[in-house]
Amino acid sequence: MNRRPTVLRSTLCPAQLLGGVSSGDRIGLPEPAYQLGDAGQPAPYPTLLIAVSDDSGSVTSSGGNDPVAARYKEMERAFVSVAQAGVAREFGAVVHFDVGGDADVAPVRLTGRGLRRLRRGLRTPQGGAGSSELGPSLRRAVGLADSYQGYKTTLVVLSDFELLDPDPRAILSDLAVFPGEVHAVVLGGQPHIALLDDRIAVTTVRPGDAPGAVARALFASLVAHRPGSLASK
Repeated sequence: MNRRPTVLRSTLCPAQLLGGVSSGDRIGLPEPAYQLGDAGQPAPYPTLLIAVSDDSGSVTSSGGNDPVAARYKEMERAFVSVAQAGVAREFGAVVHFDVGGDADVAPVRLTGRGLRRLRRGLRTPQGGAGSSELGPSLRRAVGLADSYQGYKTTLVVLSDFELLDPDPRAILSDLAVFPGEVHAVVLGGQPHIALLDDRIAVTTVRPGDAPGAVARALFASLVAHRPGSLASK
């Protein structure tokens, strides 16, 4: 994803809780209030999507850009929608800004069993410091990509980009040269968005938008390599 896509809009508000995974790889979920599109057919080659999530105070605190963590419910909806459509060698992982916490999930295949593990990462980490630094999680994501040579890798960063790295410009330069496609999902505030390289696809989610943009943004990256897919806008 080497060009900026059409900006998708949604509000980060409480979403309907998702159902559990049934026996085997079958997945039961209530109908969502928004549509994601057509997941198409399984990718013809192995893929890996790494979702990096910002749990800093500017995102999670009262008055923050996602105080009720609705982004995690929407992220889960996107992963489940692809899993329901069937996968071949398609993997997902979750990394948090607070690297080493209890909510990071190493790459898992996007099946029912894999989703049970992935769900453990779709939450705010317990006891995390609420880091606003992208650098540590970016380095871990690069390490995962390097471990999955031969996979089409996509990095999706969900953050307000109110970064407190010692040199945000340098970190965003590193983000642009990640070994794969990069998609920035910007939650609310945009203090560093002008520094994002043109090689980074950008979706902006603003307060007051309708539900579903976080889910649609992640879904678009998940299905980018799936024949016949069509992401809603």
